[in-house]
Amino acid sequence: MGGRVNQQLARYVPALLLALLLLGPILALLVRWLSSSDDIPLLAFINAGTLLLVGKSLLLSCIVAVLASLMGTICGFLLYRLKFPFRGFYKILLLLPLLVPPYIFAVAWKDGFQWLFSNSTVINPELGMIIVHTLVLFPLAMLITGTALSQIHSGLEEAGLMRVSFRKMLVKIVLPLIRPALTISFLLILIISLSDFSVPAFFGVNNFTTEIFTQFSAFYNHQLAISQSFLLVILCLILLLSENRYLSDAPFFSVHVKGSSTKHYSVHKGKTILHILLWILLLVVLVLPLVMLLHQALSGREILFSRAWELLSPTIYQSAKLAFLGALLISAIGFWVAFMKERSHFPHLNTMLLLTFIIPSTVLGVAVIKFYNHPSTNFIYTSILILLITYVSRFGFIAARIIGNGIKQVPVSLDEVSRVIGIPPIKRFFSISIPLLLPAIFTAFVLSFVLCLGELGTTIMIYPPGTELMPVKIFTIGANAPLALTSSMTLISFGVTMIFILLFFLMGKLIFKRFRYE
Repeated sequence: MGGRVNQQLARYVPALLLALLLLGPILALLVRWLSSSDDIPLLAFINAGTLLLVGKSLLLSCIVAVLASLMGTICGFLLYRLKFPFRGFYKILLLLPLLVPPYIFAVAWKDGFQWLFSNSTVINPELGMIIVHTLVLFPLAMLITGTALSQIHSGLEEAGLMRVSFRKMLVKIVLPLIRPALTISFLLILIISLSDFSVPAFFGVNNFTTEIFTQFSAFYNHQLAISQSFLLVILCLILLLSENRYLSDAPFFSVHVKGSSTKHYSVHKGKTILHILLWILLLVVLVLPLVMLLHQALSGREILFSRAWELLSPTIYQSAKLAFLGALLISAIGFWVAFMKERSHFPHLNTMLLLTFIIPSTVLGVAVIKFYNHPSTNFIYTSILILLITYVSRFGFIAARIIGNGIKQVPVSLDEVSRVIGIPPIKRFFSISIPLLLPAIFTAFVLSFVLCLGELGTTIMIYPPGTELMPVKIFTIGANAPLALTSSMTLISFGVTMIFILLFFLMGKLIFKRFRYE
């Protein structure tokens, strides 16, 4: 009896603590909103202007979701189901935009419009935001649909091809099987685009996230900002609940699908055209933004790289340190949440991380400030702890799903057999579970590191005094600095991110080579 009580305490006490740290700010913000005694009525913010802003934000994000999902689905089929040379090379390079902070591409394309038209305002800011969000987020749709396509058993397609043409087989068999993946990709891209702050801010687009930031930080109209925040949260929750059963158990971040029997199609005719199309896509997605940044950085009266390095270099170590600590914490919590869901059948923590994941960045920033800005929690509010808590709220769900999908592919019988033969729990954990799950844990760590390194929307609102971070520095200086200086700083930030990705890639090759298992 005592052992069972201890097990329950070991389960619920950390879960309640995590809920307090992550959900506490959101719930406190909701209570503050409902119990407000300000002169502004509870629903006074709902007017024609607000509804137009809602419609505009949803329309822009829907366009992005449609375009990115379409591009990602096509690329997913080409790169995950066709057999042709350098397929892995294309796949890795096309996934890079997902690992690079979106503000880098926003600066690049804004500079590109300045370069091409001698005036960045010639292109509609909303169009610029759509272009950048589409090019940055389509790899997510490619990853989701590609993973789903890889899990279709070859026997289903072979049986279909015996009766109908290849095109009909795709429409009648493949598309219905990957419908959940198509829904997830559209929904995730819509939510991410709707809640992103950095790209609309760089282009000067007035949408819900930038309006909330302006009301809270510039006009100090906290009640209106909180009211608008909850309207945005309600929109995201409606989108979330519409497909919650797919999202909460999303299989799209699998490191490796073991035991799959996927049919791959060889490309005989049109191989040259396929390579040309993929190279054009790579040029548009990766090469052209870098060329535009480099051109703008060198187009000033003087080369400003040394000045840009002088401004940005103090932030690199601190940004990398915080990203490293955040990635460690996210990976540890993600492992625990994934294990509780997959092995202990305790899915509530996973649902909690999903809820905090879909909270828009500026809304989360408002909630965290209001919750932790008190004498009793001042040690959190004035230290890096507030950043680490925010990182877990923003990206913990992704790490939990990556590791959770790894746990799903480890047979439960391995743990049962080791328990029967008398291997102690701690030894089972470090000798069996960790080696088998190390690729998934490492992937979760790397992705969390990169996301923390480039996070701007919440960080710019809550970073404590004395803390200098790369994205915040570029955003604040870029508001009044020459384009050449902003472009130089952005290029340095891109280079730093690529160096870390390369280092992790080399480390990952060693880890995956040693611990690869089928």
